[in-house]
Amino acid sequence: MSTETSRKTKPWLRVVLGLSLALNLVVVGIAVGATYRMSGKHRGWDRPPASFGVMLFRDLDRQTRRDLRRSAEGDHRDFHARRKAEAEALAAALRATPFDPTVVADLLNAQVMTRQAFQERVQTAWLEKITEMSDAERAEIATRMVKGGAWRKPPKP
Repeated sequence: MSTETSRKTKPWLRVVLGLSLALNLVVVGIAVGATYRMSGKHRGWDRPPASFGVMLFRDLDRQTRRDLRRSAEGDHRDFHARRKAEAEALAAALRATPFDPTVVADLLNAQVMTRQAFQERVQTAWLEKITEMSDAERAEIATRMVKGGAWRKPPKP
């Protein structure tokens, strides 16, 4: 007679152990990925330099940027609501039967004009700011512009 008893693992315990293993692998993967990304060996995550308009906009003070964004909102509660309304209008024009390409062209042209007007307001505000600066301050901005991606201002001591 054998005194061995076979103990079989309960099914719910196998599920718990499997989920625990999966969670551990996810955590290890995140840690290894973050380490690899921050090591400096992999440079594919670098962003290209910001566009001219983005650099000018970022250089403006917070209140001026807020005022410019509010002027871009138009009759909508915020800029995102305006973009959503424009997208819905374009989608409706694309679905319309019969299709009228002039309506789509008008919507696209209106969006271009709105964007151009916003960019002109940003340029005007930035030029006013630059005009009031000293030569050294303008030289610092020129250096940041040449570096492209290093547009953020250094923290104040």
